[in-house]
Amino acid sequence: MHMRQVCKEEEEAIRVDLHEGCGRTKLFWILALADSRTLKALVEFRDGSPRKPVGATSGICRFCGTTGNTGLLAVGNICADHDCQEHGKNACSKVHPCGHICGGVRNEKTCLPCLHRCLPGSNLKQDADDMCMICFTEALSAAPAIQLQCGHVFHLHCCRHVLMKRWVGPRITFGFSLCPICKVPMEHPTLADQLISIKELYEDVRRKALMRLEYEGLHKAEAAFGASGRYHQDPAAYAMERYAYYVCYKCQKAYYGGEARCDAQVGGETFDPTELVCGGCSDVARAQMCPKHGADFLEYKCRYCCSVAVFFCFGTTHFCKPCHDDFHRVTTIPKGELPSCPAGPKAKQLEGDECPLHVKHPSTGEEFALGCGICRNPHTF
Repeated sequence: MHMRQVCKEEEEAIRVDLHEGCGRTKLFWILALADSRTLKALVEFRDGSPRKPVGATSGICRFCGTTGNTGLLAVGNICADHDCQEHGKNACSKVHPCGHICGGVRNEKTCLPCLHRCLPGSNLKQDADDMCMICFTEALSAAPAIQLQCGHVFHLHCCRHVLMKRWVGPRITFGFSLCPICKVPMEHPTLADQLISIKELYEDVRRKALMRLEYEGLHKAEAAFGASGRYHQDPAAYAMERYAYYVCYKCQKAYYGGEARCDAQVGGETFDPTELVCGGCSDVARAQMCPKHGADFLEYKCRYCCSVAVFFCFGTTHFCKPCHDDFHRVTTIPKGELPSCPAGPKAKQLEGDECPLHVKHPSTGEEFALGCGICRNPHTF
């Protein structure tokens, strides 16, 4: 049997730990990482040679590790690769006392602590070998990184990308703006320009959701806000999870589109944003303007069922989300064959004789404005 000798240097280099929710096995020639939350994993093979600090004249690309003594590497430690050159435009060029180049971004008031953890007293929770937990494709040292207010570090371009893409699907959600590790809202000076509009939208949705919760009489529900409730002393979180809001394509304001559970049952990410139009911008029935709230909370009934409409299509028709997802079928149903009130989503006949909206309205197949959603009797929602 062949017995493999393990030298002292190799034995000391073997390290297994749990780093910020990411399992990591680190040897002198291999690095393996696995994220239990996303079930993503990465294995990186190394040549085993000692790594030199990337300093002012090291001849090593600070981002991809390419070595050389000529050309761009000789003057800026950034190779000719397009991605590396783009990263270099935003990268800090200062050198830490330990000899490593700062891994942060240009013009920060306080530099990102050394990602190699060379400086004592650093509050850094990750290091150069950790993957960016947003892209999970490259190490933190492979691009300019920022340390959020919560203390976690991510690539600057990854943070900007998720804030630009925002939520998935038509319904407004704000999970994209939270730290992927600790779920605290992202905060950093370099992201301020993108966060302004996101915070304004959040406050708008929060205000409207709380207003609707109060008018429905649920703002004091013991089951939700009691000491043992999931939303103890946090009615805003409950309201924003209970109600679905969408961004109007025309006025860019958030508008109510029914309860979130209805949206979740349908699912799907494919939609045309131009069809998301609030009641005020799609007032084809010339509804009476609310003297208190104007058109901000004007709501329409879905043409094909007894639900609050979310989509406005063809310049004439209001749909709830389930009917919109099945519009090829419901729009071809002859008006005389449409279900009578009470009508369920996707033009299905419901049992009984009580309308889910608790209002009198024209026959299914006709446009009808429900009026101001806030001023209507809360029991008619």
